[in-house]
Amino acid sequence: MEKEGIVSVWAGVFESEEALLEYAAEEYFDDEGNEVVSPFSRDFFDGEIWAFDPDFWERGFREMTTDPKTLVFHFSEGTTVGEGLQECFPEGLGDACNAAILVYNYEYDGNADVPSAPVRFLAAVPYE
Repeated sequence: MEKEGIVSVWAGVFESEEALLEYAAEEYFDDEGNEVVSPFSRDFFDGEIWAFDPDFWERGFREMTTDPKTLVFHFSEGTTVGEGLQECFPEGLGDACNAAILVYNYEYDGNADVPSAPVRFLAAVPYE
């Protein structure tokens, strides 16, 4: 649900930045020009095209890491988000990740465990 000052964070592994952007597409249209739900929205938002404000999210690809701060450092609110994630994962993320999706002003409260998804929900943390 929308919540000012909270960012929900997902992390996973992708072969390339293009694969990440295809999974978490900003706009996704079929051959007839109809807007299609992105795989990310299907996996975590029950197929709703925009369950969150599409102006307030970021996706990024980087080197493999288990350090939550390193994973999100390059995002616009990366330092603050990294500190919040570090509190949730003081021993690291466990599995190494090379991609993150951040949805700002949104506190995810859905199914965090979607085995078929290439990302997993990490946490919703303050960013201001």
